[in-house]
Amino acid sequence: MFIRHGEKPGESGAPFGVNQHGREDSHALSVRGWQRAGALAGLFKLAQQSGYPGLVTPAAIYATAPNSDSHSTREFNTAQPLADALKLQVNVDYPHGHENHLATHIAGQSDPTLVVWHHGEIPAAIAQFPVANMNDVPSAWPEERFDLVWVLKRDVDSMHYTFSELNQKLLDGDQP
Repeated sequence: MFIRHGEKPGESGAPFGVNQHGREDSHALSVRGWQRAGALAGLFKLAQQSGYPGLVTPAAIYATAPNSDSHSTREFNTAQPLADALKLQVNVDYPHGHENHLATHIAGQSDPTLVVWHHGEIPAAIAQFPVANMNDVPSAWPEERFDLVWVLKRDVDSMHYTFSELNQKLLDGDQP
């Protein structure tokens, strides 16, 4: 399962990014982004009861970590509340630009996995998997959408994946 990080600060001015201590931080989530991160923790923790087809509680969570190319903490900030709720560690071993390594690693695992990534690279990550319905995968994550889950479901017989898209429907203003 792939999600984009929660809402980010405005380009210049409000809404501002704030870190987990409430201090202004342009690399962190906006207040709405923190609200989404908390709501996502509940959604994924109770995924089997949620009525979202293909959504499962992850046994592994991956997120990008800040590095010299990208100082954003938004992916990690979005993943951490769920990791805390599930008593998991967020794997931050794969930075932006290493989607092929991330996909190779995940494809070798059998556990349900959640990837919290930068939206611009999610299609590139999914392209690394053998997806049976690759024509259904959008070429780009919609720029203004923070409320999606892209799901890859593996067929254990063929080892191919099927792509589907779900609307989170967690916060006011999310698309139904």
